[in-house]
Amino acid sequence: MSTKPISLVAIDDHPLILMGIAAALTQQAAGIDWLGSASSRAQLNALVVSLAAPPDIVLYDLHLSDDSDPAEGIAWAAALGIRPIVLTSEIRPVPIRSAVAAGARGVILKADPVERMVEVIRTAYAGDFAVSGDLAFVLANDEVMVPRLAPRELQALRLLASGVPRKAIGHQMDPQVELSTVVTYFNRICKKYQELGREVRSPFEAIHAASADGYLETPDL
Repeated sequence: MSTKPISLVAIDDHPLILMGIAAALTQQAAGIDWLGSASSRAQLNALVVSLAAPPDIVLYDLHLSDDSDPAEGIAWAAALGIRPIVLTSEIRPVPIRSAVAAGARGVILKADPVERMVEVIRTAYAGDFAVSGDLAFVLANDEVMVPRLAPRELQALRLLASGVPRKAIGHQMDPQVELSTVVTYFNRICKKYQELGREVRSPFEAIHAASADGYLETPDL
């Protein structure tokens, strides 16, 4: 008795990576039908529209040169009934968890073996969440890796990281707050990191920690 192949597309702005993945899947994975790839969100939209039916799976890279929000793209795919799977070299937990919260059904790290990639694709197609290895599992699930920073705390921290003087941060927040409230935000952030055993004692140490976790994008990372 034959079974329907798993139809699959991918989005990644590195053509060589896409070529390698396509070759590996078509050569090593029976029952997976590679339908094409895209390097931007606009191209992915066009590819999906051009198909007779939406693909079963989309492999979704988290860092695209078109600056599109991967969480929005993943949510869009999930709304169409396509099972999104994160395909990334990202090892910071926050971007991966944002993708999972948006609807990603699996996480594949590009450094993991092709066999694990195939297992994740098949598991996600079956309706279960899957990861490609221990590191991917920890990045997606370990609740003690990173603190939960509130939106207002992140807004204040992003303004400080962008070079806004501490005294002016409250005036640039929406709604505006007093300097004492900004100080409270920074103190809360530091405390949240300290409760996880991480030595974060100042707002500038918090910027470094939040960048390492993926809450912030900074030029030196």
